[in-house]
Amino acid sequence: MKIRSGAVRTFLSTVFLGVAACSQPGADSPAASARAAPQQAEARPNMLFILIDDMGYGDLSITGNDLVETPNMDRLARDGLLMTQFTVAAPICSASRAGFLTGRFPARERFWNFIDSRAHNDATRQAHWLNPELPTLPRSLKAAGYATGHFGKWHMGGGRDIGEAPLPTEYGFDESYTQFEGLGPRVLMTEDDARLASRSEALGRGPIDHLPKGKITERYIDKALDFIDRHQDEPWYVTLWPDDVHDPWHPTEEQIAAVNGAGRSESEVRFLAVLSALDMEIGRMVDALRERDELDNTMIVLTSDNGPTGSPAYYKEGVVPGSAGEFRGRKGSLYEGGVREPLIVYWPGHIEPGQRDDTTVANAVDLYPTLADAADVPAPANLDGISLLPALEGDPIESRPDLYYAYGAFGDRSKFPRPYLERDQRPGFAIRAGDWKLLAAADGSDAELYNLQSDPGETRNMAAERPDIMNMLTPKLRRWSASLPVQASPREPQPAE
Repeated sequence: MKIRSGAVRTFLSTVFLGVAACSQPGADSPAASARAAPQQAEARPNMLFILIDDMGYGDLSITGNDLVETPNMDRLARDGLLMTQFTVAAPICSASRAGFLTGRFPARERFWNFIDSRAHNDATRQAHWLNPELPTLPRSLKAAGYATGHFGKWHMGGGRDIGEAPLPTEYGFDESYTQFEGLGPRVLMTEDDARLASRSEALGRGPIDHLPKGKITERYIDKALDFIDRHQDEPWYVTLWPDDVHDPWHPTEEQIAAVNGAGRSESEVRFLAVLSALDMEIGRMVDALRERDELDNTMIVLTSDNGPTGSPAYYKEGVVPGSAGEFRGRKGSLYEGGVREPLIVYWPGHIEPGQRDDTTVANAVDLYPTLADAADVPAPANLDGISLLPALEGDPIESRPDLYYAYGAFGDRSKFPRPYLERDQRPGFAIRAGDWKLLAAADGSDAELYNLQSDPGETRNMAAERPDIMNMLTPKLRRWSASLPVQASPREPQPAE
């Protein structure tokens, strides 16, 4: 089937709400509240969005990890839907998260790298924080009566030497509890790698706790469950964004012992230990929802913000922790290994167990319109994403608008983290149209064209073989890159193949 028109649905929903407002008592009246509350609580699902930091496509046992099991995340997929053609909006944390929050390609908002110090952000011509005036998913849900809470990594403003960034609550959340890459109430890891925790503490702006990193996800879940307990009489939207899987890894001794020596290097053992511990905590979260009789009316969405680490240090050890599966590239790369992630959706009564969708081409910008659609909440018409609700209901989407990506092409290119291997680094822009993916510079040069249906590993550059596809996609990519608020820097000479 073709995609559902989000603009039409938004228009009709807006018209309906306007007519209803004219024919019924005011929204603040007791009579209106008495009628609306039971109906909304029954019709609208609770929503839990779990966004894991730096987990690769192949890190779940259901997607290929044969070193440790991830039974709880696997169970969500087996009892729900696994979408295999899903990509994030950028191969780096801050920009990726902005795509989920806003439903817009993050480069449109000067988000194309991770947020660092002022000098670093200026060097890459990136904004210091996400514009709080943009429409966001939690703001739309909150306006419709949802309680909204954020627990975990933020990294869309605040930290390092930036203390005046907006708080997460200024983007539509009722409450938040984050770490050193955000402001407001937060928990800082006692290990304090690179003095990031100390720098965060010096900024103030919120009560601050301290814990070993291996205990922080447990705290996030405790905070999330407390929030849910206080909002059981209304629908809730909770974002749980743990950062255990992002290096450096600091598992407890018990977490290391639990993986029984799995791993081929010390770093990989530590990585597997935190991955396994995270899976257990997610299982605890799901069990707690079941015990509270919340699970049957809760949609759970789980994915990662970008591919696994490609740091040179691990290549020197001979084993690189984390797996991108069959895909080329890792974190910081526009090849599929940097952006392709499993998307798991569990929704009892709406998604039949054991579903797998290899057809629908989905992206992080689709989360906003999809969850708004599932909650029957109007979404803005100017989003880049589409509603995936038909695919969740068992009807894969066969065509959609093109997807655009940008990474590493602005300002000082050395300030963009990239995978160690040169073969994974080069393109600065990409467009995906159906099975075809074009990677190129802003002007269309240095082009690489792949058919992801026949060549998911992006091993065969077909730019010379398919001039028809090149002539279709290159002008689109040029126009999109030219529309961005900052133009790409002159490209560097490329090494000979």
